[in-house]
Amino acid sequence: MGTQVESVHTVAYMVGALASACEKNLGKGSHSICSLAGKRFGREAAKGCGQTTDHLEAINILRDALKQRGIVWEFEPFAGEHETAVTTENGKKRIRLVFRTCMVRNALFRYAHEQKESLCFMAHGVFAGALEEILAGTKAELEIIHAGPNACLKELVLEEVS
Repeated sequence: MGTQVESVHTVAYMVGALASACEKNLGKGSHSICSLAGKRFGREAAKGCGQTTDHLEAINILRDALKQRGIVWEFEPFAGEHETAVTTENGKKRIRLVFRTCMVRNALFRYAHEQKESLCFMAHGVFAGALEEILAGTKAELEIIHAGPNACLKELVLEEVS
C-alpha cells in the first residue's frame, strides 16, 4: 500500500510542477487553454454514459460514471443559505455544488500550489464537458465561489443552445 501512495504522491507532485510551469509561461491564458482541453476530454469520457434533459439526474449520471472508473470525486448539489441549490437567472440554470473530495486539490496541496489556477480550470473543463455530453444541447460552465482546503463551492451554469 505504501508504494501505491508514494506513486500517487509522485504523480501529484509532477502534475503540480507542470501546472506551475504552464502558468509561468502562459500567464492567465493557461486557464482558458486548460479549460478547453478539459472540456474536450470530458465530452469524450462521457460518451456512452447516457443522456438526459434533467440537470440533477445528469449530475448523478456523471458521479456514477466516475465511480465506475474508480475516480472518487465527491460532489453534490448544495443549497447553503439559499432555499434551493438550483436557481434560474437570465435564462440560465445555476446549480450550486459542493466538492468535498478532489484529486486536483490534493495534487495542488502536495505541490504547495494555489487553487483557482490552471489545474482547477482543467478539472472544471472535464466536469463541464462531461455534462455537456450527458445534457446534449446544453452549454455548461463551472465557476468558483469558494476554494478551500476541505471543500470547494462552485456554481454550475447551464444554458440551452440551439
